[in-house]
Amino acid sequence: MSVDVAAYRASAIRFNNAKIINGLLVSWLVVCVCFSAFNRDLLPRKYFYDSGHIASLFGRFNGFIIGDSYSNTALFYDLFLLAGNERIAAIITIIIFSIFSIKCFSAPTRVDLGGLHNVLIFFFSCLVGAIYLAQYSKESLVMLVAFLFFLLSNSRRQQVLWFVLVCAYAAYFRTYWFLVLLLYFYYRIAFKISRSISFVLLSIVVAFLALSIIFHGVLGIDLAYYRYSVNEVREYDVDAQTMIKPLLPIGNPVLEWANGVIQFFLMFFPFPLLTGNIQYFIFFLVTSSLGVRLFLVIKSSIAARYLSKPTRENRCLALIVAFVTIQSIFEPDYGSYIKHLTPMLPLVLYCFCWHQQWQTPREIHA
Repeated sequence: MSVDVAAYRASAIRFNNAKIINGLLVSWLVVCVCFSAFNRDLLPRKYFYDSGHIASLFGRFNGFIIGDSYSNTALFYDLFLLAGNERIAAIITIIIFSIFSIKCFSAPTRVDLGGLHNVLIFFFSCLVGAIYLAQYSKESLVMLVAFLFFLLSNSRRQQVLWFVLVCAYAAYFRTYWFLVLLLYFYYRIAFKISRSISFVLLSIVVAFLALSIIFHGVLGIDLAYYRYSVNEVREYDVDAQTMIKPLLPIGNPVLEWANGVIQFFLMFFPFPLLTGNIQYFIFFLVTSSLGVRLFLVIKSSIAARYLSKPTRENRCLALIVAFVTIQSIFEPDYGSYIKHLTPMLPLVLYCFCWHQQWQTPREIHA
């Protein structure tokens, strides 16, 4: 009888914990939706430069143009009758993003460090979504790409459909997504044959080596050429205080390779931002927590032989690592990085929650 009572109490506690957490999440979502409707009145102008440029292109194009992300994004909003209705567009986008986040989140049934981190990442994801997605934004389309990736994962036919859609997106909106796709399949293979975290880290180093060879040998440019070309004209821009600069000399494929690898880890541990600015320090804590947690998720998944299985969780991990790899060579600054990472955060959250779910029973049993 005492065992049954203890089991009942434990079950009741887990239910109440989940109920409380779900209530907090719903309340936070309501706050973020309300914030998204008025974010232009509350945030500095620098957060809306891209939005203003997209709005200036409304009604000027009758068809999509390969490789022209701004005009194609403007036409996308035009086609959905959202041109000139940014507040409505913002609310619709943040609602879709909230649904995406909810589907990726599993409320922890017990309070521990992993569960608390999941909740905090959910809060952070919704907040940055209300900032960067709740406006005319190219990231809204990336959010749809990520959401479709999550939804179209139940069969090989659905995955092929997603692949075709992303190829079209890459052709018309962001060409570097072809590289993201290439690395996505590369990391899926690497994860499948990995037997240690060292092998995964080595696969990342090899990926940058291959990219450096391709950029220098085929394109005749530095690995991070596009970052350098953007930042060259922003050296003294007051809105570019988080500009990413190479730590090693440039112009040499070997040094560019090393710069790429270093920058990949700096994306998770941005030590150059530790200048005493509290906002940058918070950003450092968040991204560092993401980096540490991803490392632990991948490491324990390898130990449990989960990483070699063709699951949605492993596909999400491969896409996240592929995306950050490419952002490591293209992002001009850390502000742009968190903006571009925002649509992918629900997938990160999904991996964390999945890891928490299969870890918990093992810990209880132990």
